[in-house]
Amino acid sequence: MRKDDKVELTVDRLDADGRGVGDCGHVRVHVADLLPGERGRAVVEHMSPHRPQAWGRLDERLGEPAPERVAPACAAFGHCGGCAWQHLAYPAQLLEKRRIVRDALGDRSVDDVVPSASETRYRNLGKYVIGRGVLGSYAPRSHRLVSTLGCAVVEPVIDQVAGALASRIDDSGLEVYDETARTGHLRYALIRSDGHRVLVGIVTTLAAPTEAVANLAEALCAAAPEVSGVVQVINDATTGALLGPKQRTLVGRPTIREAIGDLEVEVGIGAFFQINRIQAARMYAAVADWTGARAGTRAVDVYCGVGGIALTLAARGADVVGIERNADSVATARAAAERNGLTARFEVASAEQIAHVVDATDLIVVNPPRKGLDDQTRAALLALAPAQLAYVSCNPVTLARDLDRLSAAGYRVVRITPFDLMPSTAQVETVAIVQR
Repeated sequence: MRKDDKVELTVDRLDADGRGVGDCGHVRVHVADLLPGERGRAVVEHMSPHRPQAWGRLDERLGEPAPERVAPACAAFGHCGGCAWQHLAYPAQLLEKRRIVRDALGDRSVDDVVPSASETRYRNLGKYVIGRGVLGSYAPRSHRLVSTLGCAVVEPVIDQVAGALASRIDDSGLEVYDETARTGHLRYALIRSDGHRVLVGIVTTLAAPTEAVANLAEALCAAAPEVSGVVQVINDATTGALLGPKQRTLVGRPTIREAIGDLEVEVGIGAFFQINRIQAARMYAAVADWTGARAGTRAVDVYCGVGGIALTLAARGADVVGIERNADSVATARAAAERNGLTARFEVASAEQIAHVVDATDLIVVNPPRKGLDDQTRAALLALAPAQLAYVSCNPVTLARDLDRLSAAGYRVVRITPFDLMPSTAQVETVAIVQR
């Protein structure tokens, strides 16, 4: 097989980018807009130099569409780079996500995926590239801006405010940032919602005229009463990062009150908070239920962030310590514990320093980044020898590796349950419960 060859394939699964994947001889070929069970002819555009993988564009669909094919909810589907599974019916999405977890975990038993309460309008944070009179995202592997106004995935109030901001850019006197020339002022917008009100972050370069940015914030608030606060974030980085180290409040409050079930947490524009609040609360409650957390349970929440799981355990009566290396997140978690009348303790420390924070515990909860547990952290956890460990993972591959290592150290996996927090994407969260 070579570039520009035409090949025929029948798709048997989806990849993370929403492309259908099927065999053509000994080569696995990825093609956009083909679903499992569909057959098509594609033109090869790229061959991997390292493995039998190829990527192509669809030339012709052969035969009938799959019964699971549905009309995408967003007009920008296929162009913005997000929600790559939006053309696949939701029950089929859940089956695909369970397959992803099962493929990674081998012969371990995996429960059905816990579905999201909503397939659309679940995101409480919208992230946008600012263009002239438009907010959107870059098309994959390009700097071509695609409008995402009208997005069906963010909460409605976010889309309303995004439209109001976009319509005021031209009159602001501020230049839109040019990623290639590295010139201009307005870079990104972040809009965080509590379901009714929003906090807006306007990301600019350091050179952006202060008065003009303030005037834009005032104009937005006048047009959109749903806005409770606007902050300016200074970002001159060339790395593609959305947030920068400096921030100032332009209008209102720099935080918004979010919900974790019945608990409340004040979060800023850059705080990590699960984007599907209802499903996140359901997952955190499941961790508490499945570990039997109650009064007298000593628990440690490692990588605790703003304290979602720790606060949920504390609400069940557990004696909880949260560990997080980000000082701002720890401050947010401490304030949330006080606001909700809980006695959870939060400490600034890296995960491998757990033994410096506690000397004994019944339960350890870990929610690591995609890379999973490093050797030092795993050794520190095992040294405490908790009776139970709950592992919340966003990466089934590193979860599988870490469960194998925990099993080798004398732990038994008793439950693996995936949760869908991001419908129409390949992302899946998984909760694994292990016991000594």
